[in-house]
Amino acid sequence: MCVLASALGLLLVGCLLPQDDTLLDDVPRFMNRSPRIIETLVLPQERIIRDFGATRCELTFEVAVEDPDVDDRIKVHWFIDYNPQDPRGPYREIALTNNGEARRPDRGTLRINLASANSELSAPGQHLVEALVSDAELTDRQPESRVVNLPDGGTIIDPGFVISYTWVVNTVQGDCR
Repeated sequence: MCVLASALGLLLVGCLLPQDDTLLDDVPRFMNRSPRIIETLVLPQERIIRDFGATRCELTFEVAVEDPDVDDRIKVHWFIDYNPQDPRGPYREIALTNNGEARRPDRGTLRINLASANSELSAPGQHLVEALVSDAELTDRQPESRVVNLPDGGTIIDPGFVISYTWVVNTVQGDCR
């Protein structure tokens, strides 16, 4: 009988705890989430391209991207042989079309033709080709964060993201000119 009374007493005490009745004015905004490169759709699939210029004179690099934040503006920044001691902007920059879905309908594409005048990969040797995918503006290849004003007067930092995919291309002398 004492055990039953103790259990009933504990149950009643549990019901007497104050409950939080604060209501939200608005649904909290999600923090930014990182975009993703869909690796199964990347071209070329091999990350090390040997003997470029020996039998083929053109390469097409492509990245397919998805971002759970469907309203984010996604850009693909292409860098070739980036040198941090001599930083330069991207070789090419492509904004992907926003279709309101996580997977973007177009791809970030870079075509390199060794027969073109001043082709970036024409010098024999190894070259690094990088695709940096970002949902924020980049400064020195780093994403900028945004300050978000909250309804209570406070602020939070909403981070930007950058992800990358790289290829190593070994260019050789060939008949591309």
